[in-house]
Amino acid sequence: MTDLKPLGSALASVVRRLGKLVRPRTVLVGYMGETLATTVGFISEKGGVGKTTACYHIAVALMRFHKKRVLVIDTDYQRGGITGRFFPKLIESFGKGEVPGTTLFHKFQQLYSAAPQTQDIDIQNWQPGLDVIIADPRLATVSSNKVPSTNNIKSNSMAMLNHMRTIANVLRPLQEHYDYILIDSHPEVSDIMRSIIYSSDYCVSPVKLDRQSSIGVATVIGEIANVNSDIQMLRASLGVEDSYQNTKFAGAMGMMAREWGGSPKETERLEYNRLKNAGKIFTEYVTQGDGINKAAADRVPVYDVAGANAAKQAAQFQQLTIEFMKECP
Repeated sequence: MTDLKPLGSALASVVRRLGKLVRPRTVLVGYMGETLATTVGFISEKGGVGKTTACYHIAVALMRFHKKRVLVIDTDYQRGGITGRFFPKLIESFGKGEVPGTTLFHKFQQLYSAAPQTQDIDIQNWQPGLDVIIADPRLATVSSNKVPSTNNIKSNSMAMLNHMRTIANVLRPLQEHYDYILIDSHPEVSDIMRSIIYSSDYCVSPVKLDRQSSIGVATVIGEIANVNSDIQMLRASLGVEDSYQNTKFAGAMGMMAREWGGSPKETERLEYNRLKNAGKIFTEYVTQGDGINKAAADRVPVYDVAGANAAKQAAQFQQLTIEFMKECP
């Protein structure tokens, strides 16, 4: 069980923004009945399927329309797409590898250098009710192969377990301060993805409704099963128990769908049904169009864009968010 005593004194060092203290919310810490955040990983094996767009708009909808306290974590080390949507001025720094403050990269580096893993992390506030842990391109160097090894099999197994626990370790003192924690990932199976899966209660996989894009959903489902199985094996071999519960696949999300007569085109309807039979897919979906394209160009949510197409996509994202809350309570 997590020791909650240090949190009161440590919270100021945990919740920071570019060196400027962000006043923590008034939350009672340490009571067993305190509600913890639901953590959801947005993962995909393939890029360009609307993963970041889905994570961004659901996060904003949760905050704006449902008054939820939301923390977004950007682990896309190649583009930092969701960081750029919230903080456009940081994209230049991201491209130069000059990311300010303490990021997830530093937490993995502590493990590689055999130093104690601390839980402090820099958090930026976008608007009241929505905070962000920004991306770091150096996360591309994260690999379990860098964990120091010994001649002791049990010690090596514990190190592998701690590598998967890294993101969860950072989130532990933050969970009581948010309703939802959403993690946007880099589109590939990696050790970062495995750490995301470990730290998440649920994972969703946004996808275009075509065969080439949706084939990666099976890979995502398989990787979730692999992490759950590996954790069970490691705990059994190490004789340890923790609060980990199997991560659930909440479903695929249809993005950039093409419609005919108010319904998905026949080819996309067939792909939707195939995904439904193979695993699970959200009933609500989002169509392609100029609304989302203009929102991306202007670095704003589609809810703030004028025009009929934008209004349609804004309504679709709002319905998708309602379903999201039901599937990831």
